[in-house]
Amino acid sequence: MPFLTVYTNSKPKENDNIAELASSLVAEVLHKPISYVAVNFIYNPTMAFGGSSSEKGALVELLSIGLGNKDELVDRLTDFLADKLEITNLNNICISLNNAPASQVASGGHTFG
Repeated sequence: MPFLTVYTNSKPKENDNIAELASSLVAEVLHKPISYVAVNFIYNPTMAFGGSSSEKGALVELLSIGLGNKDELVDRLTDFLADKLEITNLNNICISLNNAPASQVASGGHTFG
């Protein structure tokens, strides 16, 4: 069950439902059913990157049972967020990956392992 949380000081550039688009991306790259993907975007205009709140950026946490090709995952997420949030400095997209054991992830009142 992948959980993606994005903290950002930048609003999405389009009226697209960025959480739904990110859900599809995560499901595709991790080869997981989209029905197991949970995505949350948290907007906070006072976040600072490089000491400045005028610098756009995102702090990203992804927890999943298995992460597959981490380089592809990070590359695709970075490109997606840079595009949708208009972040030009890719160093301001910081991603934390957590490959959780199935016994530590639950949904519907039961763990996955």
